[in-house]
Amino acid sequence: MARVLFIENHDSFSWNVVDALPFSRSEIELISASQALSALDRADVVVMGPGPTDPIRAGLVELVGEVARRRLPFLGVCLGHQALGLAFGSTLVRSTPSHGKRATAHFTESRSFPAGDFEVMRYHSLSLTDVTAPLKVVARLSDGTVMAVEHESLPMAGIQFHADSFGTPRGRELIAAFFNRDPLSLRQGGEGLGEGPTPAPSPLKLSSLQTQDTFALLAPGFSKHGHWTLFEESPDQQTALWYATAEGKPQRLTGRARAVDLIFDVPFTPLKVDLDETGFLEGVTKIREHIAAGDVYQVNLTLRATLTCESGAHLLSAFCRKAVPRFAAWVKSPQLELVSASPELLVETNDRLIHVEPMKGTAPPSERLWLERSEKDRAELAMITDLLRDDLHRLCEPNSVHVVNDRRMIELPYVVQAVADVEGELPAQTTLEQVLAAVHPGGSVTGAPREAALQHIAALEPTARGAYCGALGLEENSSARVALLIRTAERIGSAWRYGVGSGITWDSDPHAELEEVRLKLGALR
Repeated sequence: MARVLFIENHDSFSWNVVDALPFSRSEIELISASQALSALDRADVVVMGPGPTDPIRAGLVELVGEVARRRLPFLGVCLGHQALGLAFGSTLVRSTPSHGKRATAHFTESRSFPAGDFEVMRYHSLSLTDVTAPLKVVARLSDGTVMAVEHESLPMAGIQFHADSFGTPRGRELIAAFFNRDPLSLRQGGEGLGEGPTPAPSPLKLSSLQTQDTFALLAPGFSKHGHWTLFEESPDQQTALWYATAEGKPQRLTGRARAVDLIFDVPFTPLKVDLDETGFLEGVTKIREHIAAGDVYQVNLTLRATLTCESGAHLLSAFCRKAVPRFAAWVKSPQLELVSASPELLVETNDRLIHVEPMKGTAPPSERLWLERSEKDRAELAMITDLLRDDLHRLCEPNSVHVVNDRRMIELPYVVQAVADVEGELPAQTTLEQVLAAVHPGGSVTGAPREAALQHIAALEPTARGAYCGALGLEENSSARVALLIRTAERIGSAWRYGVGSGITWDSDPHAELEEVRLKLGALR
């Protein structure tokens, strides 16, 4: 049994790498770079994972040198690859940032990897140059960018791309070749999310809810029964409502839920919308500077609109006047009131099956073809898909996580959105609380890596997000469906604060991102 030391660098893809290694979980120990030096005595193999920043600031170069002195097998992925290069005299330079983008790498015959052309997923702003002995380049892109190196005599190699990504179809084969092991096979299939019996609904007028103190009205998307659901707190614990702010931990309320036929008896009144655009363009520019430095790959930058609306009933009517959003909701309690028109599923579970649906890429319905062809939006979605794969790899049975759809379009009343589908198998007895702890806050509203993105969000956004970018969901028996609270308004005093944002990548144009934000206000206008 091998003892594999995995050096984790505050990345959101580390568990993707762990799951791709040809070792059992019991053989792998995750450890930070600051702790790794003292742990080398108990290691047979060292894997240095990806991460933001650069190897010097991360303190990785000297660590690689010590691994070399001990002649331990070493595989560096992305940041680890760069650390290997610097440890043996290569130069690290800024290159055009490329995150979530596919390319073809040509591998020459080597001790570490098979020869041939491999489709790979890139995640880097920095690249190695001037690679000299004792290292040699064993893979490049057509433009000469170094994609893999190996040591001439020691069992050490590095790959600049993410072999763990769904966008590197033969990634496990490449990793297994370095360790001279057979790659683990993926489990395929899995049962679909089943539908339960449909209870008889009862009619409910929207206006009748306004006088109640505490309730949650949830659109059909939250429940497998396909009806609006009215949730009320109760000693009956067959159903649970889960809620979290963007910054808080998920909270569970137990109660009863009944299916209702909703009657929209509240007339629509136009909304006054004031969007606070101050600092948004400057924020996009700052984020791109940090991406160029390798500090982060993508940041979801948001801003706030102020809505003037009489009541939650009026606001929900406005959100639903053209069509009901997938995860429309109105939640009211003495402590909180929010109305959401969210189109995004955060996570759903059915027994041991888990499904997440990252959403990235927005266009008017008339520009669907443009969105389908947009490489910027494709890369943006790929990054968040890999981030959520990492979340699931932390939770799920080894080798059970797979991408069902890497990109598909869904049509909503005002926009077309691009989404992906990722599924996995949960260990027995996994709770929804454990699931939400892993996937919240949602990657599509933070960015990648999540920890670095959250730091930039805290520095750039002047107010906390609150309910916006939080989570709301219904747990019924052994299944649950939780939405990500985008397109969401929270009552602040006599007005409503509505959040809206956009994912910023290196390819982002500040003014185009601002136009996307304005497009997302379409449901209000």
